Amino acid sequence: MRVKASLMAAAMLLAGCGGGEGGDQAEPLAKGQTVATVNGKDVTVHELNAELMGVNVPQGEQRKQVEQAALQSVLGRRILADIARERGIEKSPSYLMQQRRANEALLVEMLRSDIASRLAPPTRDEATVFMQQNPDLFAQRKIYTLDQIQFAMPADVAKLKRLEPLQTMEQVEQQLIQDRVEYRRGEGRLDSVGTNPDLLRQIARLPEGEIFIFPQGGTVIASRITSTQTVPFEGDPSIAYAMNLLQNQRMQQATERELKAKIEEARKTIKYQEGFAPPKAQQPATGAPKAAAGS
Repeated sequence: MRVKASLMAAAMLLAGCGGGEGGDQAEPLAKGQTVATVNGKDVTVHELNAELMGVNVPQGEQRKQVEQAALQSVLGRRILADIARERGIEKSPSYLMQQRRANEALLVEMLRSDIASRLAPPTRDEATVFMQQNPDLFAQRKIYTLDQIQFAMPADVAKLKRLEPLQTMEQVEQQLIQDRVEYRRGEGRLDSVGTNPDLLRQIARLPEGEIFIFPQGGTVIASRITSTQTVPFEGDPSIAYAMNLLQNQRMQQATERELKAKIEEARKTIKYQEGFAPPKAQQPATGAPKAAAGS
């Protein structure tokens, strides 16, 4: 059984804090939605269920163990949050800015969920047609073996520019050494399933043996394909993957239809201070919340 590490860590952290079964500190709680109290504040079954969201919860006795670990995570977080409030951290400018950012991100995610909830799920037949239309992801799925060099995104963009004309991985390695950039070289794999389709199309157009460089988070990865295998993606997992991609496509289309006019109207009200406006070619058309390819 796999449980979120954060849940188990919280359970271990609070294991010595009392509140265990049969402990002297235990007090009867009112029946209903409350599952525990801490510092006089209720933790409800709805909060517990939210903590378990996304966790593959087993049945029987193991389910109770996972629920108990999740409850300890909620209680531990509540205790630490109360301590932070005692210190006035919730009034700091840094907290208020991060709170606004987190609230906006949550609202956007729930907006996407609201739009998705009103869409009919794709059928198996539709998924089968989609698979036939996208053989590179399914019947002709590719798995690439790569020679890779990874390094942190340098603050000096000129260091990246110096890599552009290089033809071999050895030249990339020597340039990084010259620029005193720490790196790691090793073998990697790239599966066409789950990879950005735009990146796959660019890779497919590359001459044999050519290096391609792309950012991934705060990392830069230089790669050269050393071998390619065709491994068909079949069976129920491929159907589920196709249905998920179709659902994401439909949600993006529905989002564009439903929100485009409102977003464009709101963008007309934007006023930039001098020097902060993006180049016109880079200004987004709508800014509608996009669906992740594999979500």
